[in-house]
Amino acid sequence: MAPTSAGAITVLAVMAALLVGGLVLTLRWAARPYRAGEGPPAVRYLRGLAVALVAGFWAGVLVTGPAVRLAMRLLAVTGGDEAQRRFTEADEIVGRVDVGGTISLILFGGVLPGLLSGLIYLLVRRLLPAGAWGGVVFGLLHLVVAATRLDPLRPDNPDFDLVGPGWLAVVTFGLAAVAHGMAVAAFAARYSEALPPAAPATRAAWVRVLLPLVVPALMVLLLVPVVVLLAAGLLVAAVAGRSPGVMRAVRSPRVVTAGRVALAALALVLLPGAVTDVHDVVVRDEVAANPSSALRGPG
Repeated sequence: MAPTSAGAITVLAVMAALLVGGLVLTLRWAARPYRAGEGPPAVRYLRGLAVALVAGFWAGVLVTGPAVRLAMRLLAVTGGDEAQRRFTEADEIVGRVDVGGTISLILFGGVLPGLLSGLIYLLVRRLLPAGAWGGVVFGLLHLVVAATRLDPLRPDNPDFDLVGPGWLAVVTFGLAAVAHGMAVAAFAARYSEALPPAAPATRAAWVRVLLPLVVPALMVLLLVPVVVLLAAGLLVAAVAGRSPGVMRAVRSPRVVTAGRVALAALALVLLPGAVTDVHDVVVRDEVAANPSSALRGPG
């Protein structure tokens, strides 16, 4: 295998530093409670939206993106010499680590999924366990619901024919999914404490609080369909605010219990398929080495 260039080593070192820093913050904030906002439903909606964007964006930048970058590099190394310089499904070259490719990977493999996860977390937050376990469960739900059906553990991904072994892909990307869920929950809890700033809310205090929101907000504003959906959500929140009975019903313990039951049922329904998909990734090496075994089947 060709030696790693100095530029690649620098990129990987930066990714490792970001990941370590992100995990430290995640563990530091994991047990913090989420603080719901006050005021009319429309105001609480906008505040929740800001918390979701900040949590998802920075979880993607500091945890998910770097974790996926390092995991892919590890799988490229363990894939052996025959995997090097071959093209992946995304037309990237196995074994090549550069700044442009890494930024693209963090954006599409960390930030954009993170923004979506932040919004989903704010919707299901009350259905999850309190404290640090809420983030763990949220990460496990990512693994069961999304990781094996979309990415990165989609079993029909041809990249698993190039890199591996399969069990290592499952371990690394599985841990990345759980860490992603924990980071989104922890960052959301931390930012919910800061927004709005404590009195007296000076201009400098507002600048410090809103600064982490600037980049994720600008990214979302560039996505017109997303802006339309979020604006529709604001309209729904404003209308619901005129019906106190509706708001009390949504927040009632019965609704929360019903939501938890529905979420657990969804996970149980999808779990067998996720287990099968993970198994397919793990045994990919055996099938590739002995294609006739796939035709013979068990026994």
